[in-house]
Amino acid sequence: MSKADALRGSATFDAVAQPMSSRAASFAAFAGQAAEPSAPAAPHGSLHVAVDRLAPNPYNPRVTLAAIEEMADSLTSKGIIQPLTAVTRDAFLAAHPDHAQDLASVEYVVVDGNRRLAGAKLAGLEEVPVHVDDALALDADTLLETALVAAVQHEDLEPLDEAKALERLVQVHGSQRAVARSLGKSSGWVTQRLALLKLTPVLKQALEDKELPVKIARTVGQLPEQQQQSAAQKALAQRADQKSESNRKPTGAYPVSTPPDATTRHNEPETAPSKQPTKQGMAALAADLKRRLTPQQIEELVELLID
Repeated sequence: MSKADALRGSATFDAVAQPMSSRAASFAAFAGQAAEPSAPAAPHGSLHVAVDRLAPNPYNPRVTLAAIEEMADSLTSKGIIQPLTAVTRDAFLAAHPDHAQDLASVEYVVVDGNRRLAGAKLAGLEEVPVHVDDALALDADTLLETALVAAVQHEDLEPLDEAKALERLVQVHGSQRAVARSLGKSSGWVTQRLALLKLTPVLKQALEDKELPVKIARTVGQLPEQQQQSAAQKALAQRADQKSESNRKPTGAYPVSTPPDATTRHNEPETAPSKQPTKQGMAALAADLKRRLTPQQIEELVELLID
């Protein structure tokens, strides 16, 4: 059953599903289908809106808005280059009717651009450019997905915030693979991020405090809880050793050594030149991995190699 079928008949769905949005009308026109003349188009377009008429999205996947002062400084000097994306108050309340009192004094709710809105308020800006599209407020899950996609594209979500939002989307779409397709990511990408939710409370706190690197946390989170602490400590120790080894290596030009005399060269065996893997060898390795690993494990391996 589709999400629309599951929602059909509810007050939320009835309140927002009847009018055809401008996006839907455009698709219908492109497909040669006539839209119903009596259906009003949902608000859609760009305009400048007073800051006090905008409210942040209460369901923003980014729980903590970081670096607001830096954002305010940037907006003061350069202004807002990318408009905020918002829906009207009525469209938002159709999906979230329990927020009527919280949004009584505003006209729009920001879907993408909550940090820019906070920065604009701190910078003392009176108005900001806003793109309004009520098609994004079809239902509560659409709002969440829109905000998450925007945050993922900006790559500025805190790791645990991102994992929690992905978990909610898995509940909506029914599988990690469906979420991956929706976000334009691989299944391994989703799996690695959801692994953070399986970390012990101690390791989650270390991740939030930036004491545990995200890359290590994603790997450790896939282990049983009783193995996570020791695995994290081992990985951190290996990371420290690698950094120490890197610091000991000489920098700059390659060191110049005195060539050995003829006698030494005569007695020492020649060093065989290093060989780069051939195309056939790499193909054989790929075939071997396909036999040994599942498709999901292959995706996760690719993620680790390119990370």
